[in-house]
Amino acid sequence: MAGYELIRHQGKEILIVDYTDMSKEDILKTMEEATAYALDLNRPLLRLSNMTGVFAVKEVLEKAKESGKVTSHLTIKRAAVGITGAKKVLFNAYNRFTGNHSRAFDSVEEAKDWLVS
Repeated sequence: MAGYELIRHQGKEILIVDYTDMSKEDILKTMEEATAYALDLNRPLLRLSNMTGVFAVKEVLEKAKESGKVTSHLTIKRAAVGITGAKKVLFNAYNRFTGNHSRAFDSVEEAKDWLVS
């Protein structure tokens, strides 16, 4: 699955946005679509981003900040997968800068379990 979908895990809804192996252009497009989807739903959500195989360049980080600002009132918890090495340094810096309290996990299942806990 590349893109976004609303799933149920242990009885709770999670918006999963999967950027796996996407190009910068596809990431930006998917992020914009997923943000619009969350705003259309207009209800609190658990959110999971899969960043496996991608590297967040400046444009992606700027779009992520923008998306985070406009959906913060709808976000209960955030988790991410695929954040390793240099991406983890950027991820931690992004969290500090934005006040986002997202957590990184090694697998989608671990992230989903934490989100619903």
